[in-house]
Parts: sequence; structure tokens; C-alpha cells
Amino acid sequence: MDLCIAISGAAGDGVRRGGLLLSKLFSKMGYNVFVYQEYQSLIRGGHNASIVRISEKKIYSHRYYYDLFVCLENYVLEKHADRIRGQIVYDSNFECKINSAKLIPIPMTEMVKAEKKSTIFRNAVVLGALCHLLGIKIEKLKDLFRKEFKDAESDIKLAEKGYEYVRDLEPIIRVESIGNEKDVFSGNEAISIGMLKAGLNNYYAYPMTPATSILHFLAKQEGIVVVQPESEIAAIMMALGSSFAGKRSAVATSGGGFALMTESISLAAMAEIPILIIESQRSGPSTGMATYTAQQDLDFVIHPAHGEFPLIVASPITVEDSFVLAAELLNLAWKYQTPTILLTDKHMSESYQSVDEFDEIKMESMDFVEEFDGIFKRYEITENGVSKMAFPPIVVKANSNEHDEFGFTTDDPKVAKEMYAKRMRKEESIKKEVEKKEPFKVFCNGRDYLITWGSTFGAVKEVAEELGYKLIAIRYLRPLLLPKLNENITVVECNYSGLLAKKIENILGKKVRKINRWDGRPFTPEELKDILGD
Repeated sequence: MDLCIAISGAAGDGVRRGGLLLSKLFSKMGYNVFVYQEYQSLIRGGHNASIVRISEKKIYSHRYYYDLFVCLENYVLEKHADRIRGQIVYDSNFECKINSAKLIPIPMTEMVKAEKKSTIFRNAVVLGALCHLLGIKIEKLKDLFRKEFKDAESDIKLAEKGYEYVRDLEPIIRVESIGNEKDVFSGNEAISIGMLKAGLNNYYAYPMTPATSILHFLAKQEGIVVVQPESEIAAIMMALGSSFAGKRSAVATSGGGFALMTESISLAAMAEIPILIIESQRSGPSTGMATYTAQQDLDFVIHPAHGEFPLIVASPITVEDSFVLAAELLNLAWKYQTPTILLTDKHMSESYQSVDEFDEIKMESMDFVEEFDGIFKRYEITENGVSKMAFPPIVVKANSNEHDEFGFTTDDPKVAKEMYAKRMRKEESIKKEVEKKEPFKVFCNGRDYLITWGSTFGAVKEVAEELGYKLIAIRYLRPLLLPKLNENITVVECNYSGLLAKKIENILGKKVRKINRWDGRPFTPEELKDILGD
């Protein structure tokens, strides 16, 4: 079974919540799910959509066409009309302006008003109706409501009304449980859990879509300090202060906030203070389309600040990978005492996916000095560039100027040359470390290559399997390591100029085919298949 259901309406209609609940209903029955959330930067009105794909196989992408469409506002129908291939469930409070024998009107607004509830409760009616239309026992939905809400009785009552209203219709499909219950996580939730597994102590962030939900998730966790300061600059400076004091710290933002952090990133590099920065891309430049996805910040993040310094950048290809790379990068930041950056995007951050289980990842221990008299030689020259660390109350000098081994400012050419080279020697150690991990993953068999990165992986993998390509999914972007490649290389990414493709061309010394998208939307397998078939 491979089913795609879309729910669409206005901001304030509970579209996103309804889609997430639907995905959890199916995941409880053992299915794999993927949820794509699309919304405008509005509190009320506008257009929201939650596209839920359900499959017996592992999936990492939604589909272009819908097997069932739920319409909560009459004006959103035209935005989806060309994608609908099945029944349309809609609120009979308005006229559905489409000629189709597959219309299923339900008086959702009247049902909700009869219970003296707000219109957001229509999604409970919808979920109840979908249970019958998909052949699912209503008890499964009731159990889910009780698990999700402290007071679920109103939701249950309205779901029963929706279920009974369509009882005379023949179900579209009969869905049976196929296995053990799966959990559903967003990319941002997975990032948060990964950081916690790797020993995150303090988290600082100024809200910025699509990274904000990391702040919300971590604020609910115990045993961690979470602070929302007045700006992105304050966030990263507070994080650096915490790291200097020995607390594993991280920040998250999007492109605009990251721009404000660049001077502080350079400070972290000079003072050799470990910090993990999550940058979740959205469509730019400037404010751009604040709630839509992109992969436009690659060059910016790989060279984020003035001066030369060691840096590690990685981008997750799935929700599970978001967990793994967040943990790895936090550990690597502390191992090499340098900034690390997790470069993700809106599509990965806010989409939901079923997860069987997360890998076992732990905080990697570090070597630091607990007792010392006098001024600690924090920047001692070493063969691999990594010096021992100590934290207050030991006297430790941190300096944004060039400095000697003790941290005192210097402009002596011999000392400056040695200290600069000391920091840069970390790059060779970092490269060897990344080589031992998985800088890229290889999927499928084929003579021709598809290469991609980040959330675009989901659609590309599906097409590679169907059309017979070998897929290379790049995970570490700095250092950028590639497998041996032959002819016929196509790079797929969501930006205008082919940012990763250009880097691959520089390494290989030849041109590659570029498939790009820059309208704020992710690729779907159907769209990508059409392009590759041309």
C-alpha cells in the first residue's frame, strides 16, 4: 500500500495538527509515514496544507498526487486541483466548486457548533470520517486522542460524528495493522534528541523559522538549560560563554540569524571554543519566503566568517540522519575545539517521518585538566593542533586577538605563524576523522550517477530506484569527500545555480548535469522523474 492524503485549509484550521495526528494513527498500525507541511507566514487565513503519505515500505518523501483530499476552505481547492486523483472530503458549509462524482460533503462546521467548539475541532470530525473511509476501527483513533490530549472527550465525540456520517459509504480501502507501532518525529525533534544524547547542557536561541521548534522541544526537557535571549548575537555569545565554562552548548537559527552570528563564529575559531550551530535554510535572500524551503546557503555556511580556521559542516539526508549528525557534530566540536555546523533546511526540519529507532549514540569523553596552579597554557602547541582544555575556576585566558600559548595578545610574527599553523593543523585530523565516518552514502545500482544532499535525498532516492541510477547522498560538506565517479553525473538540489554541483565540478575538473529548483518547494518523485525522463 502507498497512499497519499492531503488536508488543506487556512492557518487556524488545525491543518498541521490534523496531518500529524493522521500520521500517528497510521504509524501506530505499523506503517511508514512521511508528512510534508506547507504554510504561509500568517496566524490566521491564507493557505496551509499537510500532505501525509503512508506506505508499507520505508519512505522519505511525499508524493505529488493525492489519493484523497480534505478541503477545509473553498478557496484552497484551486491550489490543489491538478493533484487530486481520488475522493474530495469537504465541509458542506461552503460550495465545492468542482464537478466530480467523488465529492464527500460533511457538515463539519454544524457538528462543531452543535458541540459549542471552535472550528479548529473540524479536524476531529475529519479524522473520524477518514477512519471509516479507510477501513480503520474508530477505537484506534480514540486511543490516539487520549494519548495526545489531557481532555480528549470533545475530540472523540466529534470524531464519532464524522465516522457515523459517512457510515453508509463504501470504504475506499481497508487498512489493517501490519506490525509494531512506530514513532513519528520531525527533523528538528531528531536534532534535539541527538544533541541531548551527545551531552548537550545549554541551548540558546532567538526564534526564527524553521529552527524555532528546536527551542520549543528542548524547553520541555529536564536537565538542560534553555534560554531565549534578545537576539541571535546574544544567543551565540551566551553559548560561547557557556562552552568556555565547560558546558556543551548549541544554537540554532536560519540564514538571516546566521548572518548575525558570523563575527562570533570567527571569535569561536580564534579562541578555540567548541560550539554547534544549526542552520535551517529557508528561501532567500533577505526575508525571502520565510516558511518555505531552500538549499541556498551552502557557500555561506562553508565560509561563514572572516579569516581561515578549521570548520566541520554536515547536512542530514533523513530524520534519522538528523539525529546522528547532530550528535556527531556536537562531539566533534568538543574533540577539535572548533565550530561545527549542521546545515539542514525547512523541508527536513519541519517534515515528519516514522522512525523505527534511533541509533545508540553517546557523549564522547574529552581530555581536560581539573587542577592547575598559575595561568593555564590553553593554546599549547601540539602536533595535531588540539590543546588540552581547562575551565574556570582555573585561570584560562581566551582572546579574540592573535595570542601566545597562554592566551596573551601578540603580534610577534614567529608566534603568530606558529599559532595560526597550530589551529589549521586540525583540518588534517578532521579530514581523517570524517573519512572514518560516512561522508557520503551510496544507494542503488546503475551506470549513471545521481548526487544530492539534504532533504532532497528523499525524492531522489525513490527515482534512482525506479529508473536505475546509482545514488550518492553527500552528508559531510566540509570537508567534502567524494567516491570514485565516472561519466554521466547529475546533481539535484534546491537552489538556482547548483552550489554543490559547482564544488563537484571543481574537484572532478569537468561539467556535470544540474537539476535545480528554487521556488521554495521540495521536489516530489513524480516531478523529478519527469525531468530525468526528458
